[in-house]
Amino acid sequence: MKTIFITILDGLTYKDLAGFRQPRAYTVISALILILLFTVSGMAMLNQYLLLSTVKAAPVSISLSTQAPEATAPTQPEAGTHLECPDDSSDWSLSPTYASRTYNVIQPACVYQGLEKTIAWALAVREGFSRARATELLGFVEMPMRQLQVVTIPANARGLGEVPVSFIPPNPGLTEWRLNANGEPAITYAMRGCFRTSSVVGNTIETWGGEYSVICLVVEDAENTHIIYSLDGHIYTSPATPTRSFLLFGYLTDGLWVWIGTQEQPRLGIKDPEANAHERETIAAMYDTRPWDTKWLGSTYHLLMQKPPQNWRDQTDENDKQFILNELSAGVNQ
Repeated sequence: MKTIFITILDGLTYKDLAGFRQPRAYTVISALILILLFTVSGMAMLNQYLLLSTVKAAPVSISLSTQAPEATAPTQPEAGTHLECPDDSSDWSLSPTYASRTYNVIQPACVYQGLEKTIAWALAVREGFSRARATELLGFVEMPMRQLQVVTIPANARGLGEVPVSFIPPNPGLTEWRLNANGEPAITYAMRGCFRTSSVVGNTIETWGGEYSVICLVVEDAENTHIIYSLDGHIYTSPATPTRSFLLFGYLTDGLWVWIGTQEQPRLGIKDPEANAHERETIAAMYDTRPWDTKWLGSTYHLLMQKPPQNWRDQTDENDKQFILNELSAGVNQ
């Protein structure tokens, strides 16, 4: 018996140079595996015990009747339990994504509904609706845009920067189309993230965004080759180069977002529309949104592109162009 014990012991251990027994490597590994198995088994038994305890504490009655249950009306939520989308931006959660740690995703996602309505306005005025008509059809009290010169944004990880912005002509009667070579609308918008316009410095909060508590960055992929302008019976068609621009939208209150300008830089040429579209969809999905285009405008807001003027490709009279420019300049200077 002693010989068997010594044989087993020699198999599990060995003597070092000092004469002390040391466990062999496979002995240590086997012991660790056994400990892990015992731990997992113990946790499984504990979970089963807790589950049985819960079931016993809350018995469920079972009916043996063979009759079909009577249909009941859908249960309505009790008064005061309906969760509405928060209008106060301080109740929103802004979190970084894989795309950026500065430009964040907003939760709850219903917040984007107000922004999408303003995006719809921007699309509509690119598809033959006058500014005034688009404002009326979408239910805005006034055009959802502001004419700013600069907007403060997070320039990099070290601080803020003021970026010059431009804005579209606010003339209420101006009509325009952004069309490709086939005469089809060619504008798509996509989310690039949002940020709060305040910073915590020590024990105080510094607000640097003016009246806009949150600002969102949106790309405008204009893959059009022509721009048609129409005002007071004068029509002018200009050639265009497919370009990506970066638009800024600011949140005011009560779900209202306004377009506060387009960054003057950067403006990137679109060389590969297919690759550009794939990148646009991928990044937009990270922000719980989808690209906004003419199909989306039609299906969501039932606004279809207005028919462009006849022979619009031939409308290149410089006199018409100058008339439109003069009218737009007069409106800005008023």
